[in-house]
Amino acid sequence: MVSWSDSKSTEGSAAQYISSDDSPVKIPATIDEPSFEGLADDLNMICEHGNLGRKYVAFEGISTGRRFIACATEVVANCGLVQWVDEHWPEYLQNAIHKLCLMYEDSQHNNTMACLEHSCTIHNLTQQKKELQKTYEKLVEDVNNLLDYKDSQPEVNQKNDAENISVSVESSMTKDAEIKKLKAVVDQLKQIHVAQATVIRNLKFNHLKEKEKLSSDKRTLEICYVDLKKEKDDLKKEKDKLDCCIAELMKLK
Repeated sequence: MVSWSDSKSTEGSAAQYISSDDSPVKIPATIDEPSFEGLADDLNMICEHGNLGRKYVAFEGISTGRRFIACATEVVANCGLVQWVDEHWPEYLQNAIHKLCLMYEDSQHNNTMACLEHSCTIHNLTQQKKELQKTYEKLVEDVNNLLDYKDSQPEVNQKNDAENISVSVESSMTKDAEIKKLKAVVDQLKQIHVAQATVIRNLKFNHLKEKEKLSSDKRTLEICYVDLKKEKDDLKKEKDKLDCCIAELMKLK
C-alpha cells in the first residue's frame, strides 16, 4: 500500500517522499485535462524513485474527475499511486457517476453480444451459400453431361427417326426441368446475397448508433466533471472566506 507523510500543505516545505511496499497499486484510467497535467512540481511530491510525480485526472468508476499524483517513471517498474489531490465526491454524485458507468458497461456488453449474433448469422448464410453453390455446380455438370451424351449419339438409320425424335423430346423436357432447378438455385443465391447485404447494413447502422450513444455518455461524464470542478472551486472560495473571517475574529480577541 502507498503511504505518505501527514501534511495539509506542501507549500514552503520540503518535498514529501512517497514509498510503497511489494504490493503494486493499480493506477486508475485517466482522461486528458489541460488544467491539471505534467509534473507535480508545484505540489512537491516525490515518489520512491526520487522523481517528481505526474498529475492525472481519473476516469474510472466513482472516482471519475478526481485529481491524483502518480509515479511518472516509465523505464523501471512503476511504484504505483502516490496521492489523491481531491477528496471523495459527495454520495449523490458518486451514485450518479456509478449509474453512468453501469450504463456504459451495459451498452458495451450489448454491442458485443449483437456483433457475435450477427457474426453467427453471416457464418450460417455463408455456409448455406457454399452448399447451394456446390448443388448448382453439380446440376450444371449433369446438364452438360446430358447434352454431350445427346450430341455424341449418331443417327442409326431412317427407321429410327421416330425413336430419336421421342428421345430428343424427352431429353428436352429433362433439360427444361434441370434449367428450372438451376434457376431456383440462382434465385436462392440472390436471396442469400440480399440477406447478407441487409445484415451488413444493419451491423454498420447499429455500430454507428452505438458509437453516437457512447459519445453522448462520454459528453455527459465530461459535463458532470466540469460541474464537479466548478462546485469544488466554489467550495474552496467559501472556505477561504471563512478562513479570513476566522482570522479576523482571532485578531479581535
